[in-house]
Amino acid sequence: MPDEEAHVQRATSVTEETPLLLGDNYLCSNCNCNTMKHFSWCRCPVKLAERKLFFDLLAVLFGIGAWIAVNGMFVQLPLLVQTQPEGWDLPSYLSVIVQIGNIGPISYSILQRMKIKDSIVIYLILICGCLALLLMSFFYKNTVLVHDKYYSVPLFVLAFFIALVGCTSSVLFMPYMSNFRDIYLISYFVGEGLSGLLPSVVALIQGVGGNPTCMTINTVNGTEVVPVTAPPRFTTESFFIFLFVTLTISTFAFSLMNNLPYCVSERVNPHYSSRRFRYSSSTSGDGSPCSQGDDDLQLEKQNEGRGSERSSSFQNNTVAASAPSSNYTMLLLIIASWVCFLGNGVFPSIQSYSCLPYGNVAYHLSVTLASMANPLACFVAFFIPQASVKSITFLTVLSSAVAGYIATTAFTSPVPPLVNSVAGEVLVVLSWIAFTGLITFVKVSIASIFRQVSGRALFWCGASQQMGSAVGAVMIFLLINKTKVFKSYSPCEFSDIF
Repeated sequence: MPDEEAHVQRATSVTEETPLLLGDNYLCSNCNCNTMKHFSWCRCPVKLAERKLFFDLLAVLFGIGAWIAVNGMFVQLPLLVQTQPEGWDLPSYLSVIVQIGNIGPISYSILQRMKIKDSIVIYLILICGCLALLLMSFFYKNTVLVHDKYYSVPLFVLAFFIALVGCTSSVLFMPYMSNFRDIYLISYFVGEGLSGLLPSVVALIQGVGGNPTCMTINTVNGTEVVPVTAPPRFTTESFFIFLFVTLTISTFAFSLMNNLPYCVSERVNPHYSSRRFRYSSSTSGDGSPCSQGDDDLQLEKQNEGRGSERSSSFQNNTVAASAPSSNYTMLLLIIASWVCFLGNGVFPSIQSYSCLPYGNVAYHLSVTLASMANPLACFVAFFIPQASVKSITFLTVLSSAVAGYIATTAFTSPVPPLVNSVAGEVLVVLSWIAFTGLITFVKVSIASIFRQVSGRALFWCGASQQMGSAVGAVMIFLLINKTKVFKSYSPCEFSDIF
């Protein structure tokens, strides 16, 4: 899922309220301390009276709008594969569509040259996302006949516009937040985390109605045994309406942040001129899935006011001390591409083949709990960063081993290991949770290392991630839809299994 992108793109700036993240230390402009290692916060906290709690709430709601639509669409897959004509192949279509959503950041880079305000672009993409979710709740079941076969064309078109929101937010929302005091960045980050957690929790409450049971029904040609599944606690239409309402609230929160005098007073200056962002365009990825490769954001702030010279000097010394060697840099780029190849490209497309043989419940739990593991891993990586190349390599090998088991369950579908057993269901769910958590932690750790390096290091980090994600999504799409490597089945057609 798409949350870790938001976390690997953290840009930190200097104000008199918050510390500056430089390498392994924070340089606090309040107390001038730089003794805290890694990602610990400064011991001199901002007083509660110095911040506006209502603005914190608005920043959280704004952050939720970044990825909730994409994440919500993917956690609904256990129900969508039961209703759409693509069946188990549906995740592969959506993964490719989300990759195409990277046209959003590319278009935004063109709009920048036209000097269109960021606030106008944000309004456009948020309203576009709201309309897409509203229409999806009514038309996602509609199909179109293409070359003698029905496809979920309305769902695909609306999914593309939903992907635009997530992919473009990676290069747009953070720069907008830079116009306000830095003490509100953490509130925005909390919202981004909730954009993955919130739809997963709601999907868990929704359920999938349990595993299917076989029933005999009368047809025109006689009798037929068909799988019957109890309905979930509420429908997919209701879930999409929930996403629509949430994104609408996020849009309203942004409107208040942008226009309410109470919020405008929290801007660093009224003309947006004290902070300038430079983008390294690597086109964001999934999602979410907006591959998830990530657009890399680098913050440039003019050194002005007191403390600018010592901050610049401290940054130069830290970067020089912490920059990895060229060999390690290449290794980290390869690892970044590999984990995105698996996590953002290949595995979201084969999750149905890996989990559905164990039942709808196993698939549902794998999708929702793995989505929860994503922001949790980002949270752990933020407070317990891993800067050792050896440790990152070990975690990559470990995640690849877990990926090997998951791939085995997908390739051997519909009779994977330990099928029709509780142990098999538990193992496949735990494997997906561990896999998602490990690769997310690896990606965030690699991005944290490259953030310490001067030049275009973050650009190449994002480019390698995006390349891996795109290649993986296209390759697995062709493998699933043009070959018979992966096999689906109806649980009542035992003759097709054995």
